Amino acid sequence: MASVTGGQLAARTLASFGVDTVFGVHGGHLDSFLVESERLGIRIVDHRHEAAAGNAGEGYARTTGGLGVVFATSGPGYANVFSSVCNAAADRVPLLVVTSSPPLRETELNALQDGLDQVGTATLVAKWAHRVTTVTRVPDLVALAVRHATTGVPGPVVLDIPIDVMFRSIEEDLAATPSVTLPAPAAPSAATVEWIIEILGAAERPVIFVGGGASMSEGFRPALETLLADLRIPVYGVSWGLGLLDPDHLCWCGNSADAAALQFMASPPDVVVLVGARRGPMTGSRNATMIPADARVIHVDLDPTQPGRIDDVALSVNADAAETVSALTHHVHRLPGWPDWTATARGTADAHALLYAQEPAESDSGLHPYWASKAIVDALAPETIVVYDGGESAAWTSFFARAEQPRSWFGLGALGGLGIGPGMAIGAQVAEPTRPVVLITGDGGVGFHLQEFDTMVRHRLPITTIVMNNAGWAMSLHGQSALYGPGTAVAVDLPDTRYDAVARAFGCDGEHVESIDDLVLAVKKAQKSGRPTVVDVTVSPAPVHPIMAGLSAELGAGATRVPYYEPIPEGEV
Repeated sequence: MASVTGGQLAARTLASFGVDTVFGVHGGHLDSFLVESERLGIRIVDHRHEAAAGNAGEGYARTTGGLGVVFATSGPGYANVFSSVCNAAADRVPLLVVTSSPPLRETELNALQDGLDQVGTATLVAKWAHRVTTVTRVPDLVALAVRHATTGVPGPVVLDIPIDVMFRSIEEDLAATPSVTLPAPAAPSAATVEWIIEILGAAERPVIFVGGGASMSEGFRPALETLLADLRIPVYGVSWGLGLLDPDHLCWCGNSADAAALQFMASPPDVVVLVGARRGPMTGSRNATMIPADARVIHVDLDPTQPGRIDDVALSVNADAAETVSALTHHVHRLPGWPDWTATARGTADAHALLYAQEPAESDSGLHPYWASKAIVDALAPETIVVYDGGESAAWTSFFARAEQPRSWFGLGALGGLGIGPGMAIGAQVAEPTRPVVLITGDGGVGFHLQEFDTMVRHRLPITTIVMNNAGWAMSLHGQSALYGPGTAVAVDLPDTRYDAVARAFGCDGEHVESIDDLVLAVKKAQKSGRPTVVDVTVSPAPVHPIMAGLSAELGAGATRVPYYEPIPEGEV
């Protein structure tokens, strides 16, 4: 009987689930796993930093709708990847981190790269974490990790396989048999569907918000298209729920910015259906700018604790997004349809243009970020996958967020951690090698992982990185100015670095632009080049994005202003 190591068993089990790509940074603890992965034909995308590798696993998962797999060695390798575990947890992304640790037999001996309870720290944020203690259990525990990551509410998991378990051999017939069978998605009950139809049937101005949970639900877009074939109802993509209808579809009304403008440009919705979209900043939080306080809310989510987290709901639906929408298609004939209301809602899209109609696109201090963002998005090929990063640069770009296909527009999420962009773009490009991938970021965000330009070059990934360069942390600068007055600048200045030149040193193509016309040409050229390219764009630091308006809004007597969050009213403890 042939012998097999723990690392080999781990790689073989992942391959049995169809895993064909892993992201990470080499460490000797992992060699048994990595060598077997290579032998099995699993692509190994090696990075320069584990956090970026973790973000690449996230980007791969978001783009494919499946599992992202990351490897990180013991101690500092695991510590570096931890931030991406936090990011995946905040956005409910299925991510499996395979790590290692010192030998079990050397526990409490102050061994090399010991002293960090990796599983203990993982349990603080991961959906599930475990340390394998015997080679025979590697297959079934890897399979269990995959099920934890991908079923129910998806999320990150961490599996620690100590180095002695990785390298120890056993007779192959002693290894556990893993189950690769995954459950069918949860469907709503007949009674629940009836309640949805009843609430919708009484609505005059209903809207549907689709979020990341809908994007990750297999078959959601065709299910939604079938539902809307004979029904008109406004649909908005919030968070990373874009691309779930064609932008030209009669029911597609835009993104979060458009949803926020609806009740100010037309009338407030009276029923809001949240499908795989959580209440929070991307749906207006508690300020009723997107979901009126008196609207009846139907909330469809795999997590039964989400409905009602902010304000009351009329109906909580604990089911898969695609299954729920599919169930509703059988009852379309019972709904009145809202063609006039849908046309009105669709007509309010892009209302943000009214805010900047008189703003010049170019000035002595650089391009206006609003018009630069519009020029960039307009120049992109229709099939482009867009990853956004940065503070205000991400917010400016999000005005124009749109996607032709599901999971084609994502990035900075609920955790709000800058620097996720290069890794996510790498993961997206690996997942979709024939589609153009564009990363739009700021000079602050891009500085976290400049070394990943090297990864793009080595793996021949033709990612276009567009840096909105205003030589500073603009969101922080504007926040300080609003709170403490003009001229305040504490730890918010950055040098006027030419990131195109930095990228060229790594082997990328690079171009610097200072006009709208040159920006459009540079973006189109980069997308056609077939090479990793960085376009450094000089933008003005002066314009303040509307998301910062709350910092200068008038407050009630005795209220306390809190940067980036709700003000605290007088009397609240």
